[in-house]
Amino acid sequence: MIPKAFEVGEIIFQENIFNTITKDELKGKFEPNWVGPYIIIEVFDRGAHKLSTLDGKVLKNPINARHLKKYHI
Repeated sequence: MIPKAFEVGEIIFQENIFNTITKDELKGKFEPNWVGPYIIIEVFDRGAHKLSTLDGKVLKNPINARHLKKYHI
């Protein structure tokens, strides 16, 4: 599998974690599949990315690239 390549400054969407919860827990039927948009502010080794909102608020935890997709305008 080819890893996704994102660069600092790109605008992306993040996979909605509420849609990936196990069947034992409640999951909203009408939850969106993707949330965002976010801006990549730092790229780490092995596909981890630090994100911030468009307002500049930095997200606490880095996210792996497999849970991200490009924002196309």
